[in-house]
Amino acid sequence: MLAMRTSRPPLSAYSNSRHGYGYGYVAVSQGPRPASRVLLPVRSGTTVPRAFASPSSARPALLESGSLSPRRSGSVPTVLAVGSGRRPIAPAVPPPSSRQLEQAAAGGGGAGSSSRGEGRMGGRGRGRGGFRGRGGTAASDDEMLEELQAAVTCQLPGWVEREDTAAISNAFRKAVQLRSADGGAAMAARISSGIIADLSAAYLPLVPRIRKAIDCRMPLWALGKAGIGSKGPEAQLANALLQRLLDPAVIAAATPMDLSLALYALGKLREDWQRQGGAAWDPAESDSVGALADEIKGRLTAAVGHGFNAQDVSNSLWACAKLGLADAELLQRLAEAGAAAAGNMTPQALSNSLWALEALGCTGPAYRSAVQVLCGEALRRLRTPELAEAFNSQHLSNILLALEGLQLGSDQAQLTVAVAAEDVRRSLAGYVAQDISNSAWALAKMGFGVGPEAPEEQRQWVTAALDAAMRPGTMATATPQAWANLLYALALMRHQPPPVLLDAGAAAMRANGVNGQECANTLYALAVLQLRHAGLEAAVCGRLGELLWGGKQALNHQDIANSLWAMAVFGETCSPDMRRLAIQLARDAASRWDDFTIEELTQLWQAQQELGGEVAAALRDSSSLQATMDAVVAARREETKPLHANQKQLIGTLRRLEQHGRETAAGGLSIQSVQADAVVPGVLAPMAAVVGLSDGRQVAVEWIGLKRVLRSRQREGAILLEGGIGMRIRQLQRAFREGGVLVVPHWEWEGRRSPEEQETYLLRRLQEVVAAAETQAAAAAAKGAGKAPAGTPAAGAAAAPVPARPGSSSSSPGSGSPGSPQLLARPPRRRV
Repeated sequence: MLAMRTSRPPLSAYSNSRHGYGYGYVAVSQGPRPASRVLLPVRSGTTVPRAFASPSSARPALLESGSLSPRRSGSVPTVLAVGSGRRPIAPAVPPPSSRQLEQAAAGGGGAGSSSRGEGRMGGRGRGRGGFRGRGGTAASDDEMLEELQAAVTCQLPGWVEREDTAAISNAFRKAVQLRSADGGAAMAARISSGIIADLSAAYLPLVPRIRKAIDCRMPLWALGKAGIGSKGPEAQLANALLQRLLDPAVIAAATPMDLSLALYALGKLREDWQRQGGAAWDPAESDSVGALADEIKGRLTAAVGHGFNAQDVSNSLWACAKLGLADAELLQRLAEAGAAAAGNMTPQALSNSLWALEALGCTGPAYRSAVQVLCGEALRRLRTPELAEAFNSQHLSNILLALEGLQLGSDQAQLTVAVAAEDVRRSLAGYVAQDISNSAWALAKMGFGVGPEAPEEQRQWVTAALDAAMRPGTMATATPQAWANLLYALALMRHQPPPVLLDAGAAAMRANGVNGQECANTLYALAVLQLRHAGLEAAVCGRLGELLWGGKQALNHQDIANSLWAMAVFGETCSPDMRRLAIQLARDAASRWDDFTIEELTQLWQAQQELGGEVAAALRDSSSLQATMDAVVAARREETKPLHANQKQLIGTLRRLEQHGRETAAGGLSIQSVQADAVVPGVLAPMAAVVGLSDGRQVAVEWIGLKRVLRSRQREGAILLEGGIGMRIRQLQRAFREGGVLVVPHWEWEGRRSPEEQETYLLRRLQEVVAAAETQAAAAAAKGAGKAPAGTPAAGAAAAPVPARPGSSSSSPGSGSPGSPQLLARPPRRRV
């Protein structure tokens, strides 16, 4: 399987190589990226995904506390990641909860409340406490949004007349905390939106008269939590509140909570406005945001205590990630403050802080100590059962997303194992699709659970995750990004899921807004996993066709290369619609050939070899593209890679047989020559060896490692090859039509320790391959004469060779019709 490049705003894609990115979608290579739509601005040069990931990503779903709770006892908002290629970014949303409000209403009415977030698009809270302003009447303990709406309608003119900024700011807070009397989220959203609009229009003229930072911070926080539009009075008010907060007379008395929640609100607004397609003003490009960040930095560098507690630090870090504030000094100060407060952080604050540090590329020596402290605190709690219970599924998945990019060595491995063990202990019960896909993506990117020989505890996690995904309803509402990331992760782990899992995926891919990365990643994963699903393939190809006609910006180079490579793996089984799409993709590739990466060019070359016809012709139409592909493939063939010890033994055994001139048991054939590292036309990489027999035939010898084998609970005991190696064997079969292909699985070879056992094994296997080739040649000849010998398969029916199950001594041989490959002349470069 081809490797592909990776880039990442969290949830990217497929390799461990990482490079900087700026504003915009992130691309991935080395296999599809985890789909990712979130635009995370990061300073130029920052190394960071999913994205799948990450890895495009669709905007992470939010789980926020429904109210401000006393002394930050409320839950912190978390985020589901994506996601990324574009690596699925999976930010963790900082807690909107805050300390008990300092007598927000001028009449001394308390503003304490507590609630529990419900759902992933904003919590539903139930405020408790007095609603009292100057001259205002107290609300009941069970106040509802409808009551607040009536109070605002009645009292707002008086508040404005008296310039009662405290009462209005307190009303902003309650507008995003209270629930509707009918208990419906849709009704609550409508009422809250109307209250926010009325308050914004009335508050805007009063902003110059604000004297207290809390009266800037609280409405700003409410605007961020409410998800206001990017244009209109609400957006104007947000900008005005920021300017007023920065007034020397106001900011001088601002508390750390005022500063951190104001910064959080701006990050939240930017996230929402990016999703809406832009805004009248971008907080990330505002000098005022930089001034606010400088104020926080100045406070943190104070010689005496800075006053920022654990949640202030976590909120500030999250906001920096969302706003792209990559000021090294500020981030170092926040990281140090976070490490000092780690013991007091909630699980949500821990996961948010780790995510933000990773998203901003804080992986150097200056941050390592602080990151290790945060990871150590998370590990300590996860190893204590009663403390581990406090982490929810979102916290755990966000920690994994952070670990994937932080690259902490042994510290990372211990925390990764602890998180995975907690997942397994819970059987991933109650995890939503985003939790499962994000966790799977991050673990797969870290090499966790990869291949049939992964440790048992790692395979248990994969099994538990698949069981969770198969539970009724779990994936029914999954986003296209979640589907793409989950399938990509399973492809990396070489674990083939039950085909029935894909039924709901077809519906998701038919939804509006599916992007090219999600489509390409899904096709790529299906190809690697050797899975076919007509409905899902039709939905993906249909959407790719729409995007292709939408212009060159809709599909990037990696989307095109990944999709064509997947179609090449499908080969002759491609549907007519998929073949037509492949031709269009090839023509598009030829028209913008100069921006493809090396890995993408090798993918295009393989598609040209495997699909042929109009696809090959379309790619050849660009002489520059063809020359570049040929040059890249030639360089790839010349790469020197170290051989595994078993491969060295294999070639050594073949050479001994060549020297001995021993005869096979059938036909009196002997090995006359052995060429290691041989290259043939139409096959990308060199083979392990080509054996020349005494009758002039040549047999290709291909080594199969366990990472090329899929695990499937549904087909326990069968050995399934991943799509990339399956395509390679087809190519070798075409090249070595007469001699055939000898596939040597490593588990069969490892069971033969002595030279005698190894020689006997190879001679027997060579005999099987030659016999099978002769049988098929006879079948082809008989078919040409109009009859087929009894007991022989129909011509063309031979499948790619499949290694025997571990412990078995037989294997399906390669096959083909008469012919002989033309080896490319090249001296062997590896010594055995």
